[in-house]
Amino acid sequence: MGRTSTLDELDRSILEELNIDARRSHREIAHRLKVSPTTISARIDRLERQGVIRGYVPILDDEQLGWDLWATIGIRISKGRLREVEELLARDPHAYAIYDLTGEYDALLIGRFRDRRDLDRFVKHALQNPHVERTNTQVVLNRVKDDRRVPVSLRSSPRGDLPPTRAPGTTPIST
Repeated sequence: MGRTSTLDELDRSILEELNIDARRSHREIAHRLKVSPTTISARIDRLERQGVIRGYVPILDDEQLGWDLWATIGIRISKGRLREVEELLARDPHAYAIYDLTGEYDALLIGRFRDRRDLDRFVKHALQNPHVERTNTQVVLNRVKDDRRVPVSLRSSPRGDLPPTRAPGTTPIST
């Protein structure tokens, strides 16, 4: 199921640098890691070809773009129709993520919505699908952590310069 890529320490260091700021130039990363820019370019090209780096996207503030409400929706789906229903739901721009589950529900959809009415329309539309047997919707009150970056290692940032991320409008938790 899971794939493991063979990464050496330089690969991991490059990925950590990109996690901090993917807009850094190869030259700046090379300077920080004390290797040549050509080495950095070649490594990043290889990591992209291998699919370790799947793309670069800006992290947008969803609330400033009008997506004010998040919800999780547990979905019970008719036997044998899981993939079909998930693929249909995945095409909707409200769907942020969809996961197969064990337990009471077959799938979990994490969605973002303009407002309560938008969420209501989405759920009622989903329930019109004859293969959606039941849903359970929970509205997200606060996002405590919202970080799409994948940790390069399970240890904390070795340089301590990976900034903590949080959803816009949330307060950091002091420890």
